[in-house]
Amino acid sequence: MALFRIRFVVLSDGERVPMLLDASGLPHWFATLFVTTQVRNNSKAPNTMFAVLGAVRNLLAWATAQSIDLESRFARREWLLEAEIESLRAYAQSSIDSCDAHDPVVVRLPKRRETARAARGLPDGRVSGSTQYIRMTYMAAYLEWLAIRIIEREARRVDDGTRSEIKAMAVSIRMRRPRKSARSLLSARRGLSEGSQQRLLELMRPDSNDNPFEHEVRQRNALIIHLLYDLGIRAGELLALKVNDFDFQRNEVVAARRHGDPSDPRANQPVLKTMDRRIALSPALSGEVSRYVLAERRRYPRARRHEFLLVTHQAGPFQGMPLSMKGLNKLFATIQRADPDVLGGLTAHVLRHTANDRLSAMWDAHGVRSPEEEKMRSYLMGWREGSGTATTYTRRHVEKKAREASLKLQQTPRKGEDR
Repeated sequence: MALFRIRFVVLSDGERVPMLLDASGLPHWFATLFVTTQVRNNSKAPNTMFAVLGAVRNLLAWATAQSIDLESRFARREWLLEAEIESLRAYAQSSIDSCDAHDPVVVRLPKRRETARAARGLPDGRVSGSTQYIRMTYMAAYLEWLAIRIIEREARRVDDGTRSEIKAMAVSIRMRRPRKSARSLLSARRGLSEGSQQRLLELMRPDSNDNPFEHEVRQRNALIIHLLYDLGIRAGELLALKVNDFDFQRNEVVAARRHGDPSDPRANQPVLKTMDRRIALSPALSGEVSRYVLAERRRYPRARRHEFLLVTHQAGPFQGMPLSMKGLNKLFATIQRADPDVLGGLTAHVLRHTANDRLSAMWDAHGVRSPEEEKMRSYLMGWREGSGTATTYTRRHVEKKAREASLKLQQTPRKGEDR
């Protein structure tokens, strides 16, 4: 039986709140109090709360494995020893699958785990240094907070000496975090090459013999890829789209923020990450959306109970309900398996990078100036103007331009010689 599970709870006003549940299904008292007072009340997003609880869950699994009762230890004013902190550091390196065999359900690695680990250069059963860093940061914060709460409960007051000892324990944990290394430009995420783009679009044609999907979902899945490929929207923005967000007369769609939408039945609600915006649609893409709504979506009775555009087609209790992030991830996993050599790393976010590369190429061809380009890109992608985020999403295009410049430079005659 699982020691702890993280589940999203939908409150009456639509707010999504993740909770750490014990084996009996009850919320863990101190973890819930910590994430509510220290994270939620600081206006952090539900996904940040989820990450914090994931670290706390990892910590509690370690404590259980070591037969350590943190509350009893802290009540006796006995803090973690250096050897125990070192053991915790090693445990924080482990993936959820390997460090807690009791519960492989809450956080799973992709089905293509071996490929993913090889791409990142990670040994099996280990997480990346950045993940370990974040875990240990949250662990230290939780342990420091918990120790102070326990002492306050027992003595109503924390003297300066005790507070210093608790702080020293937290500092000792933080000191064992891996070094933050600068991201390699060679391993950074990029958009698809032109050849890979062509392969993807051919593969997703509903009449393609290579299409890996059943016929009843081919139209929907092609629409999903076309919306991501042409608009560059995020996965959460895609899944949050409603039918009434589309204006088929003007060929426009509104990407709207609806955090805590009570009409969304999904516990883990897909939402816009940043800015609302209105995006123009080509007649072809607008018509594709319209045909899906009128010919495909309406066939499912449950789809008439909500406005969300994309629905689950698979027979079962969720048929006609809004498509979940898990369902979208399964779609991309199927595409990856269909052509692992060309599309093995395909994700919704890779298509966002691809859309930005295509924008750059188009604006270069039309002589659009850099300041104007950044303003338009920021609007289309939902970024705050001047945030500088655009540079992250134009890497392949910049590399191509740099390569062309380098070759041109090398072809320029050196002083004193002719070529």
